Amino acid sequence: MRILHGVVAAMILVPATGVVAQEIPDPTNKRNTSVGTTAAEFLLLGSGARGMALSPAFAALTRDVEALYHNPAALPLMAGPEAALTVMPYFADTNYRWAGFAVPLAGGEYGFGVSFANFGFSDQPVYTEADQDNTSERTYSVSETVIGLSLGHAFIDRFTGGVTLKLISDQLGNASATAFALDVGTNYHAELAGRPISMAFVIQNQVIGSPLKHTGSGLDFEDYPDAPPGIPSRPLDPYPARYETQASPLPVAFRFGIAYDVISKPGSRLSLMSEFNDVYNTESSFGFAGEYEWSPEGAPLSAALRGSYSYQGDNDEAELGATYGDKNIGMDGVVLGGGLKYRFSNYEARVDYAWRHFGVLGPRNVFTVSLGWR
Repeated sequence: MRILHGVVAAMILVPATGVVAQEIPDPTNKRNTSVGTTAAEFLLLGSGARGMALSPAFAALTRDVEALYHNPAALPLMAGPEAALTVMPYFADTNYRWAGFAVPLAGGEYGFGVSFANFGFSDQPVYTEADQDNTSERTYSVSETVIGLSLGHAFIDRFTGGVTLKLISDQLGNASATAFALDVGTNYHAELAGRPISMAFVIQNQVIGSPLKHTGSGLDFEDYPDAPPGIPSRPLDPYPARYETQASPLPVAFRFGIAYDVISKPGSRLSLMSEFNDVYNTESSFGFAGEYEWSPEGAPLSAALRGSYSYQGDNDEAELGATYGDKNIGMDGVVLGGGLKYRFSNYEARVDYAWRHFGVLGPRNVFTVSLGWR
């Protein structure tokens, strides 16, 4: 009887095991992202060293010219006009630059500003199958540019909103594309336990009209027509043709941030921030940031230390580690920085620095200089 039971059990288990082994994977159990499908990725690089050091959570804290990038709703909250310039040497001899000017208007009821950013490189040699040594000395350049006009408005004493209209130009060699996009931001600021707290919700890079669709002489080529059916193949003169490109969406980002001053004294401030991000071409992410500012009363000089960490689910450390080896992959998303501010007469000069790590690519240095007047 025991032997019979064992045979029956085996007859049941073996087919069941085979069914399990051939089970069809659940098609919904995948990452539903659009990695590699968007254009103008430089729109996500940031603005200044302070904002980069504090991650997108800075959208809730910003009260300076970097609001042009992070949250135009903060423009009416600025203490006065301010201009800034950022330089970040990027990878493979590329560079990223950002500049902006912003001013509060009507006693803080409105705020206005203009910003400019550019990413690219120039005069790189062209290598082809027919010219592998570039004997023709042909070169190509890449220049991705965005110009933004921002306007903010204080609807009530604790709530502001703002928009930024962007003109995006994408020049890739002899092919180019243009598009318009819109940023929309809100800022709610109040007090909790007698200390400032603020929250921000921002949508960035929402396309207005058509997305980026490249065209130009860089897509031209010469094709040879096929011989008609039944006629032996023979050489024919080539005819001009052009590749047809597909329109590419922009990296739309939905961001929510909150900032709270756990220390708020005349000579010192400690702000802690958190963020949640949902960007079209990556998985959802979150992060934390902090800034400590020391500003002695009556002294013209003040200093700040900053740091943040943003977790991105698309950056699977196990997979990247197996592919690239030990290259400080766990440092991806870490940004550290600081700044010095000097006040003289009615002016305020500031120098900020950030050390930003890009995982397998390594770290980069970011420098920003700004001048404000009160």
